[in-house]
Amino acid sequence: MAQLAIYLDDKTARQLDKAAKKAGVSRSACVREALRVHLKNTLPRTFFEVLGTWEDDRNADEILDDIRTNNDDKAHPSLD
Repeated sequence: MAQLAIYLDDKTARQLDKAAKKAGVSRSACVREALRVHLKNTLPRTFFEVLGTWEDDRNADEILDDIRTNNDDKAHPSLD
């Protein structure tokens, strides 16, 4: 297993100690789990390359309303 030394400010160290104690694990286990979760939930860099490339005259709220409306129609198709 690889080892890594990190430096934490006092406040972060106290928060880590509190979280580790609450979870009943060591500091290292707490940091390891937090890092696993972070790495698993991180979006790929390519995701951000497409930001701003969508051409649309509507604002974000209008687009979201349209998406929600269309999804509602698909979730509840008419019986006609």
